Amino acid sequence: MSESSKKAMMPDKVVEVMVDSIFRKNGIKPEEVKNNLSEKQREMLKEMVTDLKAQVEEFQEKRNESKTE
Repeated sequence: MSESSKKAMMPDKVVEVMVDSIFRKNGIKPEEVKNNLSEKQREMLKEMVTDLKAQVEEFQEKRNESKTE
């Protein structure tokens, strides 16, 4: 697996772990959430995930830049 494909997968995994952890802490089953979301809520979640991915990627870039210095 190339380095760039590993980096692309990392934000997805981070988000997935965070969401799973939040669900478990609050006793929420993912199947129930999927069935009870409105379209507006789905869009809001997609935007939130996109924002989180961007933040994680920015963090990784800064970390990599500091390593090369």
